[in-house]
Amino acid sequence: MHSALKLIGVAALLSGSIAAQAAVIDLPGGTNDGTTLTTPEATVTAGPNTTLLVGDFVANAVCPLGTTGCNGSMTLTFNFDVNGVSFDYGFGNDGDSAQLSIYDRLGALLGSLGLNLTSGVASADLSGFGTLRSIVFDNTAATGAGYAYGNINYNPVPEPTTLPLLLAALGGIALFRRKKSNA
Repeated sequence: MHSALKLIGVAALLSGSIAAQAAVIDLPGGTNDGTTLTTPEATVTAGPNTTLLVGDFVANAVCPLGTTGCNGSMTLTFNFDVNGVSFDYGFGNDGDSAQLSIYDRLGALLGSLGLNLTSGVASADLSGFGTLRSIVFDNTAATGAGYAYGNINYNPVPEPTTLPLLLAALGGIALFRRKKSNA
């Protein structure tokens, strides 16, 4: 019985550590056909009249390439729920702006955020929006070169069923070991 309790304690610790691990999307490590960039964590899809340029302006970045620079639109869709999202954007010019729309797993709008930067690189923090699934980056109103987005950090949110399934599996192992030792 004590080994089963130890296993449950280990499972609880593992579950807590999974939730706390932050990650960064490796955009150059994905596959890019020009309109869709696929990584193990997420998919970036170009908007209308937009292609995707990887590695422009900001390190580990993607640019929604429109007709005169990064002035298109794109959607970043995570393969799982995330929170604590932040990213770098930058090298804007006078007149550049972007509108971000943030959505949950059901496609409900959680809110929006406007970006205005005229030079250099800045960071944007979306952690105030809670758990999200996708972000639409709309640079189409930019009159300058527009923004590239990179170093996209996130925290994966474990599925609610993860811990009960893990505990059930560990309980089954403990029961199997107990039966085996009684035989």
